[in-house]
Amino acid sequence: MSLFPKQNLIQSKWLLTLGLWGLLSIGMTAQEGTKRGYIESNWGLAWISDPDVLFPGTSLLIGKQVFRGNTYAELQGGLAFPSVLTAKVGIGQQGNSGNHFSAGVRIFPLHVYLQTGFPTKQCQREVGKAKLRRLEKRGKTKDDIHCSEWVFSMELSPVGLTGRESTISLNSVALLTAAKRWYFN
Repeated sequence: MSLFPKQNLIQSKWLLTLGLWGLLSIGMTAQEGTKRGYIESNWGLAWISDPDVLFPGTSLLIGKQVFRGNTYAELQGGLAFPSVLTAKVGIGQQGNSGNHFSAGVRIFPLHVYLQTGFPTKQCQREVGKAKLRRLEKRGKTKDDIHCSEWVFSMELSPVGLTGRESTISLNSVALLTAAKRWYFN
């Protein structure tokens, strides 16, 4: 028996989060379909139930999307404040204009989310013939041009909504976030 049972509980949840993230990333790597990775810088506000306060947070995430047509599975994880680590998994749909909508679960701190994204003009611009020729010489296409987008999410914690204190949700009831995402192939 440990002298610090709460610390062991937190360590167990971190290990569970990292384990789930690892298993999901292996599963996504094995899937067939178009894949793209990204780096995301995220900022947000959390509504903490006890005490009743808004608390700022930020994260730097690495993510991956695997597409089948316009539908995709997504996994992201990284460093965060105040939770130290965070991870999300979800599914989504991308429209013809590049806008997307997704839903999923933030594994830690535990929340369900709805998310939408809007590509920057760099992703939607027409590529000139000269640039296309330069890309072809390097064995690339227009799809290899790095794009970015703005991403917004709303999240609710099923545990936080009950009003009970919980380390799995960091006492958060809801999160609102805005992020800038940079894609790479």
